[in-house]
Amino acid sequence: MSKAYHHVNRRGDVYFLQSVRGKSGQLKYSFARKLTGIPVEKLPEGYEPRENPASAQVTLRRIKRSAIRTEEKQLLEQAIRNHADGLLFIVDVEDRSLVVYTSDMDAGDAEARINVLRQIVPMDAATAARTKAEIVGNAPYGRMMRFTLIDAKNRLFNMDRWCFSGGIDDWYFVEGNAPLPALAEKYVCHLGQDSFFDLM
Repeated sequence: MSKAYHHVNRRGDVYFLQSVRGKSGQLKYSFARKLTGIPVEKLPEGYEPRENPASAQVTLRRIKRSAIRTEEKQLLEQAIRNHADGLLFIVDVEDRSLVVYTSDMDAGDAEARINVLRQIVPMDAATAARTKAEIVGNAPYGRMMRFTLIDAKNRLFNMDRWCFSGGIDDWYFVEGNAPLPALAEKYVCHLGQDSFFDLM
């Protein structure tokens, strides 16, 4: 039996790549936590695994070139680390956007849970570190900010925040036509703060 290509998500769940033959006879590929189809040893050409930032579910997607530069993602991640110490976050790259997901849990919460557990169940440093990683890996995430490239030549972006207004869950425009460093400096400090909901 062939060995399936697999991807381990942030929660430690293993997703196996497999295929099934459709009615037309063509093979269809997907990731699943249980092998129910034909194991696939390597990724189909032009495809990659994609982990959903909110749910950590792994899917197979076609590789698509993004207009976002690697250094822009790194800049935004560093800005969040500088201004939101301890915040658990994920920056996801979409076609023309950087989407920031955050968790209600922070690094301090995870450490506090470990300290409580260690009073109940003795554990060495390595076990504590593994348990903390599991707690952090299982933390829920939700979308909070989006930085969308609107002018590729001048690298200008719009910034939206996620609106949690009743039945209207959608992006709300805050500011635009500005360089990413300026928008990041101005707004990421509101992540994880009550002031986030005052952004208009």
